[in-house]
Formats: sequence, C-alpha cells, structure tokens
Amino acid sequence: MRAFRVERPDDFALIETPVPKPGMGEVLVQVEAVGICGSDLELVRGTRDPAFCRFPVVPGHEWAGIIVNANEARPDLPVGTRVAVEGHHYCGACMPCRAGRTHLCAHYDEYGFTRDGGYREYVAARADLCHAVRQAEAGRAALAEPTACALHAVERSQITERDTVAVIGAGPIGLLVAACAALQRPARLVVADVRDTTLATARALGATDTVAAPAAALAGAVTDTLGAAPDVVIEAAGHPLAQVAATEMLGRGGRLTVLGITGTDRTAPFTFDPLVFRDARVEAVFAYPSAVFARAVALIDEGHLDPSPLVTHRFPLSRAADALALLETRVEPAIKVLLEPGR
Repeated sequence: MRAFRVERPDDFALIETPVPKPGMGEVLVQVEAVGICGSDLELVRGTRDPAFCRFPVVPGHEWAGIIVNANEARPDLPVGTRVAVEGHHYCGACMPCRAGRTHLCAHYDEYGFTRDGGYREYVAARADLCHAVRQAEAGRAALAEPTACALHAVERSQITERDTVAVIGAGPIGLLVAACAALQRPARLVVADVRDTTLATARALGATDTVAAPAAALAGAVTDTLGAAPDVVIEAAGHPLAQVAATEMLGRGGRLTVLGITGTDRTAPFTFDPLVFRDARVEAVFAYPSAVFARAVALIDEGHLDPSPLVTHRFPLSRAADALALLETRVEPAIKVLLEPGR
C-alpha cells in the first residue's frame, strides 16, 4: 500500500509499505478521507514540541474509513462499517484515563504524531477507538476529530441562551467552535479575525455577526459590534495578540476559554491583570476526552452539525506534498484540505 511518511523534519516521501495486519483488539480500516491540520505542518517542518511527536511517522490524526477486516470483540462494527477514529491511543489504566480524561493519558500516544496515522491506504486501528458512522459521508466523518476539539471548548464554556459569545480566530478550529456554539443558541455569536477571507463560512455555520480588524483593534471592534463586552470569549487563533485581545474584550464576570496554542511565538507581553479585574473564569482546553469525541461523531452523523463548508480542497494521497504546500503558502484560499487515499 501507499503511505506518506515523514522520516525527519523536511524529509518526506510517498512510499510503498505492507498492508498492516490487525492484532488483538484491532480492525483493519481502509482510509477514505484524512484532514490536514496545522499541527501536521508543524510535524513536517519540525516545529512541533518534541514531547508530542516521533520520527519516522505517517501523519494524520483526522481520519475516517471503512472496516475491511473486523474483530469478533466488536460485533457492532462488521465489515463495511464506516468509522471515525479517535486520535488519542490512551492506555485506559492511568489515573486520568480512569477519570474519563483520556486526552490527558499519562502515556501520550496519538495517531499521526507518535504512531502512524491516516496518510496511508490502510490502518490497523484499535477497535475501541472506532466510532460507527451510519449516515455521514467520509469527508464529514473525518472532521469529527477537529469537531471534538471545538466541542470540548464549547462545553467547557457553558454557553447559555442569554450569553453573547465571541470566537477569536476563523481558521478551521475557530469555525468549528462557532458551529458548536451556535447549537447552544446564544443571544449573539460573533466570529472575529484579522482577515475576512473565511467570515462568510462563519456566517454559514451559525455566526450572527462577523468582524475583521487588525489585532490591536480587534477587542474594540467586537465590543462595538455587540454593543457591550461579550459574556464568553473563546480564543482559537493561537496567536499572542489574539490572546491579549481576548482578555481585553471579555466582559466583567465573563468566561474565557483558550484552546489556541501559540507555540514558540512569544512576541506579545501578557498579564493576567485584566482577568483579575474582571473576576473572570478561565478555561484552558487541550484536545478532547473520548466521551466528547463520541458526542462530536453523533452531532455530525445525525445531521445536527455539518462541517462540510470548511472543506475547500480534496487531493489524492499522491499529492500530499502539494496539499501541505497549499496550506502553508495560502496561494489560494484554503480552509480545510482533505486527502483521499483511495483516489
């Protein structure tokens, strides 16, 4: 079978490798669609935290496919079942896992980073990480993983119908946050970014208002649009200036949820004083527990949430390098790019 493997940063190629044989508790999944994430670019370029990757590795943590070799232990997943597969290969035995916080497993192990992921034609996947998808097509099913990240942030934010909500960042995660937040029917939902290229998609996903403004003016632009400071701010841009803007725009007694990661960017000074003076509640979220992934799959499969407006490009696996380059250079508008290994 074909696989796109990263030997080390900036050293990658499409290779031929044997089809994996499923072991105890595994099923063989033929990959239909895999989403390219910004963290995949970090992996390829070598800027991802080394504690969260290893080389060589096949990227791909957002993927879905069809079971072609079943496991007797999961009679509910026969051959022919489409599945979305959790990214985190948690142990199930450590204290966080026993508490249901599987994303904080003491033995971090994730498809596409520390073990081979979905940039290939077949994956031998742990059966208990596979979630049946009965109605959604493969492209939507593959987006269950980033949707789970967004849903985790929204659930932690505890949005009510009385709240005004601001989402900072209109990239794939910010747009999915907006879609999940819209399901809570807040009084107003504004999506803000320094660019306006994806704001039409934000409106299609349920935003009542959108704002495009320079980073230094973002907080004022949001409060002007809403007529008051928002009750809930969710920062999904992963930039220091976005984090500063989030603290500046939050209303007194408000709730700030941060899921953007700035990485090595430390260009903006930051202080918690604005949050203290606002008596704010702060949530910092990472990935998603297994139970949240299951809820994300259900939202997509049952048609309550449709992430397909994010998909702007689809490439065959043979053009994985081109797909990564498109996301990196942005020579044309791109939000979410999918690889389809069967093409």
